[in-house]
Amino acid sequence: GEGEGEGECVGLRIGLVLDLHYLQLAGSAFSLQTDWDPRELEAALEARTGGSVACRIACDSEPDADGKHGPGKARLHGRLAAAGYRLALSPSKAVSRTQGATDVDVACAMFEVAGAFSPSPCADVLALVAGDADFLPALRAVLQRPELRRAYVIAGAGAVSRRYRDAIAAEGRAALLSLDGLLGQMAPGVLDLRAGRRPRRSDGVADVEGVMDALEKAATAATANANANATANAAAANAAAAPPPLTLNLSGPGGAAWGDGEMAALVRRLVGRPAIAALLGELWVH
Repeated sequence: GEGEGEGECVGLRIGLVLDLHYLQLAGSAFSLQTDWDPRELEAALEARTGGSVACRIACDSEPDADGKHGPGKARLHGRLAAAGYRLALSPSKAVSRTQGATDVDVACAMFEVAGAFSPSPCADVLALVAGDADFLPALRAVLQRPELRRAYVIAGAGAVSRRYRDAIAAEGRAALLSLDGLLGQMAPGVLDLRAGRRPRRSDGVADVEGVMDALEKAATAATANANANATANAAAANAAAAPPPLTLNLSGPGGAAWGDGEMAALVRRLVGRPAIAALLGELWVH
């Protein structure tokens, strides 16, 4: 949940296990895909929990051997290796056309963090970035280790079933953390108002004015950050500060309904507030 994990791991070591294909899909809502810095993800996690990442494992499939597909994946693997991640790569699945790591790779990485293959665990806390309920038996197994103080499942909004959510909550030392909250810190130019995050009026209808208020706050923050960066950079101090364009994401089922009427109302408000409209680079509605 949004409030879970806040400062719970001060002084504790975190073992971070990434299901990279899942993370790529979740990151697409924030225009990240494979274009993100592992250090930013770790910084967001450490700021949330108070712990420090001590061991790192990233699970994925190998890039295609011919190099024609997945160059972004290969570059991400290089950044992860440079940041100290052990890459657990399964063979390329070009024949089956499936992507990502096998569940076995991810489960073995969880056991590795918990110390199943060494005299002691490499961390006090497991942080698993994956949304698949198939990992619940492995989660329960690693929590049998008394040395493992805490376990977090880090997943995106709407990616975790109610049954899996309840099962995580039932484990005394496990909790669900919002991946969207971490990705949002890594992509400050993306305003995530998908599904349940869409502002809602008291009558249950989507609040177009609330969307505009959120967009105005994001535009103000982006402009302030651009000005601060320009001031801090002597080479750019005399240049006009140009904030990066914003992406407004209103996609996804659930939450207050967003239809043609709300879209038309939003366009009218943007036309009437050109300073905000000028900072909007992309609008996602699907």
